[in-house]
Amino acid sequence: MNDLETRIDKNTHEMVVMKIEKRILIIGDDLTFLQSAKIFMTNSSTDVSYAISEKEALNYLLSSEYCLVIICITLSVDSNIELLRFVRETYLMPIIVITPKLRAAEKVALFHAGANACLERPVDAALCVAQARSLVQLYSDAKLADKKVHPLVFGTELIINPVYRHVIIDGEPLELTRTEFDLLYYMAEHPNQIFSRQQLYQQVWGDDLGISGENTVRSHIGNIYKKLADVDKHYIQNTRGIGYKFVPPTGEE
Repeated sequence: MNDLETRIDKNTHEMVVMKIEKRILIIGDDLTFLQSAKIFMTNSSTDVSYAISEKEALNYLLSSEYCLVIICITLSVDSNIELLRFVRETYLMPIIVITPKLRAAEKVALFHAGANACLERPVDAALCVAQARSLVQLYSDAKLADKKVHPLVFGTELIINPVYRHVIIDGEPLELTRTEFDLLYYMAEHPNQIFSRQQLYQQVWGDDLGISGENTVRSHIGNIYKKLADVDKHYIQNTRGIGYKFVPPTGEE
């Protein structure tokens, strides 16, 4: 992401325009630490934000793309494990966890929940920055290697993650077969665009549509529609005589 951001130069006190290439989000409840970390890690190409609550963190994650998330645990591991697991299942960026002294089993639990690195307090600033830069570089390289793989997030109602092949609706997983997921993900990548059965068959099955292919698409779309209807959602709509389209949650594009 190559955003332009205007700031005041500390020496000349003049307005300068900077190119922001990286965004880091720090989550925790120790305001002094968060402010210090923000100052230490911010530079001409990196913007650092911090959130002191899960709700604020979610708002940040929904509004911008981050290349790294740092979660600061000040109490027990259990108090943050669900947040860590949610961020990992929803987003692709690496996660550093900063913790008090932990037992080996607690560190293992954090890695199982999705942490990519675990640093204990007191944190060596140079080590933290080096770890952050290393993970950001790995993330950037991975994005360049495969720009097509990215989660689709429609507010807090619907998340479709192709890496873990998860569909989360109102915080609950929706069970889909592999082909059903591929169909839903492809249509959700193009909200409100109508696709014929032939187009869907070519994209998902990679073949030309025949009579059996048309029935196959119809059957899979019907299965997705029914599973969505069971949780009172109607993201898939049929335009008679033309095809199908994905309609995102109200107000989300």
